[in-house]
Amino acid sequence: MFHLLKSFLSVYETHNFTKTANSLYLTQPTVSAQIRKLEDYLNVTLFIRNGKQEILPTKEADFLYPRVLKILEEWNDAITHVNTQKSYRENCVLASSQTCGAYLIPKIVPILVKHFPMVNFSFPVMSGEEIVQELEKAKVDFGLIETPERSELVERYIVAKDELVLAGNPESDYWLLPETDSPLGFINENYLKYNNLSPNIIRTYNHDMALALLKHQVGKTIISKLALNSTVPYQRLEAIGERNLYFLTRKKVVSEKLAEISTFIQEQLSHNEIPF
Repeated sequence: MFHLLKSFLSVYETHNFTKTANSLYLTQPTVSAQIRKLEDYLNVTLFIRNGKQEILPTKEADFLYPRVLKILEEWNDAITHVNTQKSYRENCVLASSQTCGAYLIPKIVPILVKHFPMVNFSFPVMSGEEIVQELEKAKVDFGLIETPERSELVERYIVAKDELVLAGNPESDYWLLPETDSPLGFINENYLKYNNLSPNIIRTYNHDMALALLKHQVGKTIISKLALNSTVPYQRLEAIGERNLYFLTRKKVVSEKLAEISTFIQEQLSHNEIPF
């Protein structure tokens, strides 16, 4: 039964039998047969097949997907604990958005590795939307983001505050504009439009590049105060001010160790145990 559920999860996520077959090292007919077998077992239709390429999940599949994720996660956790030896090291993936990854994660890591020496930590950086999607699929364990993303499968906690400031040379004719699809890019563009400003634009597709330009007194931009050192001047922005930093976790954390890590991170951040 578990191999049928794994195929179901993959087809649901990819909407494609061929991609599922490739990822699971199966043939496409085998995947199709497994899905039919699961549909027969449940006596429901899970996917609507519109031609060879388009595979659409039904409402029954939508209902089943998060529950199958939990079933397989609990099964994998049970297998892990049955086979646990004293030397066993658990894995923990804490994904973060750019600002959190650059300025918050480095302050958390020394404390985490000290308190959880038998855990292998990974800290990928991705967008807030991607982090929520990966959490829903159980591809990452926790997230740290600065945008209020929502999901029915994910719990969201405010754990810290950040302040956005206008940094750089206030007399500069140049505005450093981050990539449009980033949170800071959206905030900067809205600020320029709202204040009817038309400065010369320098596109900075790399966070470190923007900081380097500011340190060399080139341009100005709205950026997290966490990113700045004493050499970069800044002005407070009353209209924007503080923003929340969020800790994300799936609504049910199966592993006891991961649940312990989740509680520890929230306590450290919300009680200001980690200096900003």
